[in-house]
Amino acid sequence: MGVSLENLKAFVAAADAGSFSEAARRMGKAQSRVSTSISNLEVDLGLSLFDRSGKFPVLSPEGETLLRDSRQVLSLCKALEDRARVFCSGIEPRFKLAADELIPPALLAKVLGQFQERFPETELEFFTGTLGDISAMVETGRADLGIEVPVFQPSEKCDWRNVGELNFVVVASPSHPLSALPVVRRRDLESHLQLVPVSRRGEREAESFLFGKRSWQIEDSRVIRELAVKGYGWGGIAEYLVMDDLKHGRLVKLPVIFGDHPLNSGIYLIWRKARVFGRAGEWIKEAFARALGGDVTQ
Repeated sequence: MGVSLENLKAFVAAADAGSFSEAARRMGKAQSRVSTSISNLEVDLGLSLFDRSGKFPVLSPEGETLLRDSRQVLSLCKALEDRARVFCSGIEPRFKLAADELIPPALLAKVLGQFQERFPETELEFFTGTLGDISAMVETGRADLGIEVPVFQPSEKCDWRNVGELNFVVVASPSHPLSALPVVRRRDLESHLQLVPVSRRGEREAESFLFGKRSWQIEDSRVIRELAVKGYGWGGIAEYLVMDDLKHGRLVKLPVIFGDHPLNSGIYLIWRKARVFGRAGEWIKEAFARALGGDVTQ
């Protein structure tokens, strides 16, 4: 059995029009050609799609069921043709993006929403991670583009572009002993539990940033924030994540003296060396560069 798409189109057109003649008019074809197409389809399927005993053809029970299937087949064929046209235009059929879990979800959603409007045929895969997770996904090809907040600079195995900065604050609960100190020095931090971000591969911040003799290693900054609010320890957290807590007194900013340690980190777009992006990839790279170059908390 070989079902012709042209025959399926004639069948659907006749069902929608209510007559073979009207279907022929809508399709711009002779009525005899439409009738022949439907008859050939019935031969291919081995059953009657229409009851022709009256003035106008009426769908048979089998025809009513197969009409739904026919519409689906034609819809899939159109999607195939549309996607093929997209491929020929230099637009990626699929794009894989990885972003550090510190990048604000609202910012990601805004850019990705614009991406959907501009490139509706491109499928998107989105991953999250922290520290070295993002560069690992880019290096292995799991992600085409990464948005990374590394401790220092991105991996030398990737090309990268610095597009912004993320500010961090050292916080603790108002009930925490460190909150009562007018100045917090390294020796003050050592005796209290430090809440430390860690990647899925076990990478954590550099030793020079680890001040507590005891630490809990946690993948999610939102969990670190919650533990700090509960008074279980202190930690350095992206400022935008705790702005509301600081405003309402659930957390306090510790007056730390870290010497030369900056309380901010660069935000980088990273991609594999010599990676060539299509139109969708170039657009999303530039869109995130613009978005991350402003206030990332918006």
